[in-house]
Amino acid sequence: MADRVANAPALPAIRIVAAGIAALAVAMGIGRFAFTPLLPPMQAALGFGNDVAGWLASANHAGYLAGALAAAWLPAAWPRRVVAWWGLLGVIALTTAMAASESLAVWFVLRFLTGIASAVVLVFATATVLDGLRRQGRTDLAGVHFGGVGLGIALSGTLLAVLGQGIGWRGGWVAVAVLGLGLVAICRGLPPASPVPPAGTAGAAVSAPADRAHRQATWVLIGAYFLEGVGYIVTGTFLVAIARGEASLAPYAGWFWVVVGLAGAPSALLWTMAGRVIGPWRALMLAYGVQALGIVLPAVAPGLLPASAAFVVSSLLFGGTFMGITALLLPLGATVAPVRPDRVMALLTASFGLGQILGPIAAGQISAGGRGFAPALIAAAGTIALGCALLGVGWRAARHWRQRAGS
Repeated sequence: MADRVANAPALPAIRIVAAGIAALAVAMGIGRFAFTPLLPPMQAALGFGNDVAGWLASANHAGYLAGALAAAWLPAAWPRRVVAWWGLLGVIALTTAMAASESLAVWFVLRFLTGIASAVVLVFATATVLDGLRRQGRTDLAGVHFGGVGLGIALSGTLLAVLGQGIGWRGGWVAVAVLGLGLVAICRGLPPASPVPPAGTAGAAVSAPADRAHRQATWVLIGAYFLEGVGYIVTGTFLVAIARGEASLAPYAGWFWVVVGLAGAPSALLWTMAGRVIGPWRALMLAYGVQALGIVLPAVAPGLLPASAAFVVSSLLFGGTFMGITALLLPLGATVAPVRPDRVMALLTASFGLGQILGPIAAGQISAGGRGFAPALIAAAGTIALGCALLGVGWRAARHWRQRAGS
């Protein structure tokens, strides 16, 4: 296999990036986030409340956690590109199956399995794309790859908004699955992975203090990404439902999700560029702060801003940060494990997935019984702010280590 990889003609960087964008658009923009605009019509048709909706969202995130953990311990000899392909096809099949049942139990299973497939695609498609760009000397394009999530959100959200409520929730699931199937065709450009060097090859020259510093940085990132998962997913799950709760916004609530996607598409590239200018740690802290403001804005805006303006700004700030955070944090985490960066990304993704399980459950319980989403949004923003503070600790530790290493 190594000889075939070494002798294969190099794929153009633009084709690699296009394949990565399409893969994340399917796995995340559709497999994960099409649930958000389809949740209100599902609730209207079946009559379940926000507490059940929170558990249903968390079933997907539990699958995401399971998929990330499985990816972390998959043997290095397994073909990453092939596994990513099976994950993509799984997302399409499971998304289609959502239209075939009205059973909450079946939906829980389908969303759990979709979460597994989404995590596998995110980890392995990202690992192969970043590796392919590295071999091309085009790591500057990594941020474009992560923009696939925003593109998938924008495409699926626009499709559902244009089709309107008349298509029903069943038709909505089928429509986004067909969209995903078209995007899968572009994923043929996913590059084969480089041969994995023998264990210990890259780490043999790393000193013990440097290794400890890298481990500390990894745990800081794992903790911060966990808090991001807890906080961001509240808006990521309930934004359209929250907007529909405002009578003046109900007719076009779904379009706020399109704004999220449009803001998200270029955000990964922009935040990656910011990371080159001010450093990835400071860029991450800034992104966390901006996101916390976007999340809390609908809860604190009444009396300060018109509801429509508050939701537009909130959608822009939220959409413009959540994939930028991933684009900054995963490559930063991968730098501490050059031999198996896919394993570190999988562990980070697992911590994120665990946070996503807890976030919707807590938000659904807090908002159940007519209490509204404002307390949940405030709690979510506070969680993101705590993650920002944790990143500050990591940044200071990393800066201290660099100063010691340079002395």
